[in-house]
Amino acid sequence: MQIVHMSDLHIGARPYNENTIYDDIKEAFDQSVEMIKKEKPDAFIISGDLFDSPKPDNDSLKFVIQRFKELTNSGIPIILAHGEHDTPGRRESTILQVISSAVDKVYAPVYESRSSDKTMPKEKTYEEIVKNTTISVNKLNIFVYPFRKANLDFRRQLAKELLPYYNEAIKKVSGKSVFVAHFSIEPIFPQDALVSVNELPEASYIAMGHIHRRWISKEKKYYAYPGSLYPIESNEARLSNKRGPLLIDLSTDVPDIQEIDIKVRKNVVKELEIMNEKEIYNKIKSIVDIEKRSLEKNDKNPLIYLKISIPKNVYSKIVLQNVEKVKNEENLVIIPLLERINKDIEESHSVKSLSKSVLDPVNIMVNEFKIKESTARLLIELRDAAFEKNEDRVNELLSKLSESSFEELKKVLE
Repeated sequence: MQIVHMSDLHIGARPYNENTIYDDIKEAFDQSVEMIKKEKPDAFIISGDLFDSPKPDNDSLKFVIQRFKELTNSGIPIILAHGEHDTPGRRESTILQVISSAVDKVYAPVYESRSSDKTMPKEKTYEEIVKNTTISVNKLNIFVYPFRKANLDFRRQLAKELLPYYNEAIKKVSGKSVFVAHFSIEPIFPQDALVSVNELPEASYIAMGHIHRRWISKEKKYYAYPGSLYPIESNEARLSNKRGPLLIDLSTDVPDIQEIDIKVRKNVVKELEIMNEKEIYNKIKSIVDIEKRSLEKNDKNPLIYLKISIPKNVYSKIVLQNVEKVKNEENLVIIPLLERINKDIEESHSVKSLSKSVLDPVNIMVNEFKIKESTARLLIELRDAAFEKNEDRVNELLSKLSESSFEELKKVLE
């Protein structure tokens, strides 16, 4: 008895408006699907964030449906847990539910109580939620913890109250059980953890999602975070963990967790300090040449995040022009991330006199307010959508601002 476990695919993501990342994620999932078809597991589980947005673009949606049909036509059922990225901010059918209704043998349970009795005791409501989010396929009992888009305190309280009901339900079933959830746990990622590892149910295997770094535990409770399918930001590009599905053999009392490695484009982060305009091109070219020489045969050109520190007497526009020149010459993807060495640039230039190409608002927010690049870009997109009075886009972007982002912004405001 085998299952395949993946999480945090973020299909449809296009950070920095970079099409290469968008295409690479699809290619990585294509590789994964081919390997899953060869293994023919009893179930394929995705523990959250299949998509990067609750309303993915049509090409991404079509792509996923086609790949899912390849798997289900091979007799492989698919179980989808919701994450913060593919859960809408308001009450409506989710994109995962839409796929579930369109493709046979795809299951996507959500948080809901179907009872019309508002006076029903809390314990009865929790029992009903557990029942509605339990799936039995191929002699496997799969319990999918429902994701709620709510503040961290609410989700922590809900987890402490609801998880014991899942544990009781798991004890009552015969055969192998899998618990699926999309949240952080202590001690792995305590910043936004809902519970400690000891509070997780006693399932045969626990399929977790949300943390983008791979983490596999084979002590006491057998659980794993597969990690993201592809690096989404520069901080993830620094991680050296493997990418791809996990294959879990549940045929014995002790689960055997194997890593199925797939090959993705090399992502690297390089740092560069520029002191004058004359050295810009040569320094950028030197870093690119070193990276290209380190490639193995048949490797794709790397994606390079280039963190460039510049003094106030060097215009960012000139730096970006040189980056673009090297990109075109070498047929490379280079994502420049600029930072001023001297933050006090207002002494020689007024903010109003600087062009938009010089003052990158994303870099300003990252450097001055110490927030993530992804959060900064979402805020810029949210501003533009609000200015255009695009209500659907505003709601989509608010949905994409995860709980961790809200906590991050609260610290800035304080």
